[in-house]
Parts: sequence; structure tokens; C-alpha cells
Amino acid sequence: MAKKTVFSAATIGAGAIAQHCHMPGYAKSPHTELAAFADPVSARHKEIKKLFPDARGYKTHEEMFANEQLDVVSVCTPNKFHKDGVLAALEAGCHVLCEKPMATTLKEAQVMRDAAVKARKKLMIGFTHRTFAGTQKCKELLKQRAIGKPFMLRVRFAHGGPLPGWAKDDWFYNKELAAGGAMLDMGIHAIDLALWLMGPVEAVTAKTATIVKRIEVDDNAVLLLEFKSGALGYIEVGWTSKPGFTGLEVYGTNGSLICDYNKELQMCGGKASAGQDSVLEWKTLDKSPAKGGWPAEMVEWIDILRGKRRLTMTAQDGIDALAVALAAYKSCDKGKRVTIA
Repeated sequence: MAKKTVFSAATIGAGAIAQHCHMPGYAKSPHTELAAFADPVSARHKEIKKLFPDARGYKTHEEMFANEQLDVVSVCTPNKFHKDGVLAALEAGCHVLCEKPMATTLKEAQVMRDAAVKARKKLMIGFTHRTFAGTQKCKELLKQRAIGKPFMLRVRFAHGGPLPGWAKDDWFYNKELAAGGAMLDMGIHAIDLALWLMGPVEAVTAKTATIVKRIEVDDNAVLLLEFKSGALGYIEVGWTSKPGFTGLEVYGTNGSLICDYNKELQMCGGKASAGQDSVLEWKTLDKSPAKGGWPAEMVEWIDILRGKRRLTMTAQDGIDALAVALAAYKSCDKGKRVTIA
């Protein structure tokens, strides 16, 4: 049987992330055809008609699967509906790219992972920050032990929030639909990077708060991570920030990596010796560390479908990041350190 060269693709959900990332990715690739989408909101159908006039629109994913022969589906709905969309797509015989966070509970996420295994289909979680040039270089350098043994990580992701802004509506601020605020939206990216770069987390102490916005979910959060390696990590995320440092820093026994998304990726050599070293060796490694992102994520996903690349943003990665995020909320609620099972 001849290997398929063009995959029929669709999205469940046609909001901002579908319109800015998934749909353009499928439409631009010579290996995929954006065939359809499902969204209950009439305004989304009008928007997609202008952007991608050949894509057939449906009010529900059930209707879409009944009328389309699809190979791949992106799930771009509010968080509450990720599980239903993924399971329906797998049942329809599709490979699935699911937006983060993978689900709202660990049980849901585990059901999704197991369903993909049973269906023998690929399930990727959209951890976009892994595709940035700067974070990929950091991963490579850590693997090479270029800064010795890493002992400290700092991640800061903050902006003014999804609405007003790029989001189509305010579901991000609805606790029932989103299950969490800035910590689950932006924090899940930071947590995934922490796990990807530094390894498993043993415990978390966190504080989430609603400080500025009049919403029912958190608009700022800080997390202290304890890695199984003995290293520590600090994450700050927020939906209320004016421009500031955005990126990550990794400190090791023989140097540091400073990845400022708005500026450059730098490495500073020199041993960690309580200030005894007088010589610092700064080196600029990349002047565009934020290059990549959504377009790169979609190219990677389509390469995976074609068998050209191995799936690395796995369902298990989605589960691992969600476990830390939910433990962080529990830590805030209980006012104490929470261990990760």
C-alpha cells in the first residue's frame, strides 16, 4: 500500500490558537490539507470563511467526523473539553495534536494517553516553547554539560493576559472552562521546560493570587521547584505584566545560560565558587532565541506524521507537567509544600 503523502486535517475549536497556529500550519504545508473545523460559535465560522475559505465548518465535532474522512486533528478548545475532543478524534482514527494543558485532571490525561496507545495513534501536546531556538540550544548545552552540573533554574513568562488581547473571548478567565488561570495557562509551559531541561520534580511550594484583574482565576503565580537531582527551580508567571524579562536562566557549577526571549541567548563561563572567581567569560550564542514557536511546532508535528521525526512532546510529558501544576494549586490551597507522586 502506498504511503500517504497528503494528510486531511481539521481542528476542533476555531478560536485564536487555531487561527494563529494550527490552521495556518496545516494550510501552508504541502503535506497536509486543512479540510474542516468544528466550532459552536457562528462568529468563528465567519472568520474562518475569510481566512480559509475551503475549510468546511461544522457546529460539533460529532457532525464533522460523520461527514469527513480525516487523518489528523488539532484540539483547540477550552481546557475543559480537551479530553472529549481527543477521544473523539482517536475514535475516528486520527492522530491528534492537543493544546496545553493536556487536561484539567490527571485522570482525564491518563485516559487520553491510554486511548492513544490503544488506537495506535500519535498524541502530541503543544509545548511550543520547546521549539524556540534558544531553549533548544539550552537543551543541547545541558546535555553536553557545557555549564557543569545545573543547580538552579529560573523561568519568567508574563504578559498582559489573553483578554483584552489576542483571545477571541474570555473563557480563559472562567474557572469551569479553564480550571486555572495564569499558572495553568503560561505556567504549564514553564513547568514543561523545567522538566525537559532539568529532569523530574520531587516537590513544589507555590503561591497563586488574583492581584490585578477582576477574574475568578489566578492572574499571577510563583512556584518553587525541588528537582530529584537536588537542583532548585523558580517559576514566575503572570497575566498583568508590562514588558520585562521573558525567558529562562540556568545556573551550573561551571557557568550560566541566560536566554532572554526579547534579546539574546548568552553563556557565561566561570566556576560557582562563592565569588572567588574574578574572570567571567561572556559569549553570545544566539541573537534570535525566540525564533521558532508556532510555525516550528506545526512543521515538527507534520514531520512526525510523515515519519521524518520522532514524537517527543508526548502524552506522558503532558501528564508530568499537569501533575506539577495541580500540585502547585494544592500547595497554595494548603499553604504547604506538596510532594509529587
